[in-house]
Amino acid sequence: MRPRVRVPGLAVLGCVSVLYVAAGSAHASVSGSDTSSGTVSAGATGGGSVGGTPGIATGDGESGTGDGQAVCTYQSLVLNDEGGIAPGGPTPGGWYSVTCTDPTTGDSVTQTEWIADRPPTTAPAVDPTSVALQAEHSIELPRPTVHTNPAGAAVVNLPTWLWIDRSSWHPYSVSASVGAVTATAVATPVAVTWSMGDGNTVTCDGPGTPFDSDRPASGQSTDCSYAYLVSSAGQPSQDGDTNDGSFSVSPTVTWAVSWSSVGVAGGGTLPSLLTTTTIRLDVDQVESIDSAQAMAGSSRGDRIPPS
Repeated sequence: MRPRVRVPGLAVLGCVSVLYVAAGSAHASVSGSDTSSGTVSAGATGGGSVGGTPGIATGDGESGTGDGQAVCTYQSLVLNDEGGIAPGGPTPGGWYSVTCTDPTTGDSVTQTEWIADRPPTTAPAVDPTSVALQAEHSIELPRPTVHTNPAGAAVVNLPTWLWIDRSSWHPYSVSASVGAVTATAVATPVAVTWSMGDGNTVTCDGPGTPFDSDRPASGQSTDCSYAYLVSSAGQPSQDGDTNDGSFSVSPTVTWAVSWSSVGVAGGGTLPSLLTTTTIRLDVDQVESIDSAQAMAGSSRGDRIPPS
């Protein structure tokens, strides 16, 4: 309850202590797409408490200007506190000498009052899941780099090997902190979905197996491939010649994201992340070829003649 002061010759005026607390904040940032981990401070604010000692207050808690509003000052009476609280007074609190002055007339009055302390304020609880989402939003993941074999152009009915650089196939993590809570989000690649440009897709559980041009094709195998049934003739082309048409091929990597926290118990999964890129792939029609010969020849950049 706010104290009321009766001043002879003045209206009944309220005197209240006003405290302003400013909280600091920190910006979230992570740089460098070639790093697999990082740390970000996200919206950090300091918690604490505000004591109950009034300072200078304005009449009725307003601006202290205008007719009939007094300006009141408070002085703590420590010795009076040793005598105990006022009868029926709220606790905790303390004795104060309160002087209220009418800014218009200059009239003032001073009296001793028992004033309750302001209740302490506490920082809001931090949601660790929100902190983990801040960390996830700061993860920078690489786009997939595409490789195929036959290189340069695929061949109708011949399985085309598909793979992306294995150097990027590993977890990436970022930690974010708010106050005493730190959450870490970890993105792990789990699959690649290839959109082949002809309306079909291929999903592979890993980055794919690179073709080694220094080894015989007959001694190699892949876990990610696709065989076109039609050529790319008539598809869009960069030079406008429909004979030079190509399919738009796009691999999309799905990243599973998990998180954990310290400071407050928490952990689990977050929404998956996706990264993708696009290339143009020519697909040639060849009447009859030996698959192993085509694979070996195209890996050297040779054009395979019809049999």
